[in-house]
Amino acid sequence: MIDLDSKQLRSFLCLAAERSFSKAARQIGCSQATMSIRIQKLEDALGLRLFDRSPHEVKLTAEGRDVLPDIRAMVDLQDRMYERLQSRRVFGKVRLGVADGYEMLLLPKLLRNVLQDNADAEFDVHCGPSRRLQQMMDARTLDIAVVTLPEPEPSAVTICHAQLHWVAAPGFEFDPLVPVPIAWHEDDCFFRSVAAAALKDRGMAYREVLCSADARVIRATVEAGTAIAVLPEGAIPDTLSVLSAPSLLPPLGTAPIQLLERSTLQSEAAAAVKQEIMRAYREAGLAGA
Repeated sequence: MIDLDSKQLRSFLCLAAERSFSKAARQIGCSQATMSIRIQKLEDALGLRLFDRSPHEVKLTAEGRDVLPDIRAMVDLQDRMYERLQSRRVFGKVRLGVADGYEMLLLPKLLRNVLQDNADAEFDVHCGPSRRLQQMMDARTLDIAVVTLPEPEPSAVTICHAQLHWVAAPGFEFDPLVPVPIAWHEDDCFFRSVAAAALKDRGMAYREVLCSADARVIRATVEAGTAIAVLPEGAIPDTLSVLSAPSLLPPLGTAPIQLLERSTLQSEAAAAVKQEIMRAYREAGLAGA
């Protein structure tokens, strides 16, 4: 009989998502050596080589890709059993991911409403780039995530399509005679790809003032008046203003805001958080847009 350790299975999922022993170890909360030992023990137990290792990247082998759905199902089953047992004692814990910028709209009302009705509810909240949150969902370190991905996820719940805006610091003067100064995220950001395509279609040159994975750094750069950025309706802070120059700057369209969830994990806590997320967007006049 093969005895598969839960920590080994979760380490496998995290490494498959992160493709780096050091990143996966940080995500799980163990040392890199412990992560390596767990993967080696899992490979020995299954009699399979699950990863191809190189100095620069770790990739799933064909055998690893073959067992990935089964290991996800096993971890989901464990979590579902735990949630069912926990529900007898407490409301439950939700590991929630919120894409950078969306926390301003969501978190105050969501936390207040859920905790008001359920004093024993627990939250583990992560804010970051949407792609990063998607990886955490794949690694089963999040239960729910609100994101905008470069390619919308077909299986996700689309909360709304939020209008995108060019934003800048109040008093920023747009000069059509020089390349547009922009601060934005890295290449796999939906907002960046939309903005770059719109400027290209208009035949407008742009200058990348800043590229960062940290939304706070991008926001500080724009607030300093050195660049403009792209943000969706409902995620524009009071310190920034929408640029009204339709004859100069190209229109941007909308961004799909989606809710990723683990369909096999239907706890009372997760269902309540999902309901509050949808309500927050409805009350903001965005849901269904």
